[in-house]
Amino acid sequence: FANKIGGAKRKLSRVYDLHFLDGPIPLEDENENNSNNPKAWWLKDEETGKHINIEEAFEYVKEITSGQTYDAILGFSQGGTLATGLAIGGVVPGVRAVVTAGSPFVQDVLDVAKHVADATPMDDNEMNLYQKGFNMPKFHMAGETDQLISVDSTKLLCENGGNGQFVVHEKGHLFPTRAALVNQVMEFLEISLCDTK
Repeated sequence: FANKIGGAKRKLSRVYDLHFLDGPIPLEDENENNSNNPKAWWLKDEETGKHINIEEAFEYVKEITSGQTYDAILGFSQGGTLATGLAIGGVVPGVRAVVTAGSPFVQDVLDVAKHVADATPMDDNEMNLYQKGFNMPKFHMAGETDQLISVDSTKLLCENGGNGQFVVHEKGHLFPTRAALVNQVMEFLEISLCDTK
């Protein structure tokens, strides 16, 4: 993910400490000499059409982020869908905002998030983790020319993932790095993180 956000990374790192995670599942790559071998957060069973290894992705993030404090989660493609699910599931304590780019709607991820949230013991006076995560501010970006993830799929993630702003940019499957959109992300984070302190 760190390699996918280019100029946005420079601007974000001036204000925020960034910590990057890649999916735990290595994918086969035609170019075996590629040091940036693609990875996934979960897979899709071709026979059943069901997404698998989602629970493992949640556990992986929970383990890696244990004892750390995060204000927001940014995610690209599957990582953005997972970021939305992690927020809804309350997996990463302290998170107050989510930003995604080129991320598909995957009901299985939201179902796992709800299960995780419902299984977490809460004090009587605390808001349900699922509702808290659903209400968390989210900023979803979709590429008008994205050949992998349709604008409609990202829009469904926005609608079903709770409290989301939705922006379409003119590019394809990427985390936008143009100043205008990066400034929108920065403004969203500033407002969201300021409002929820």
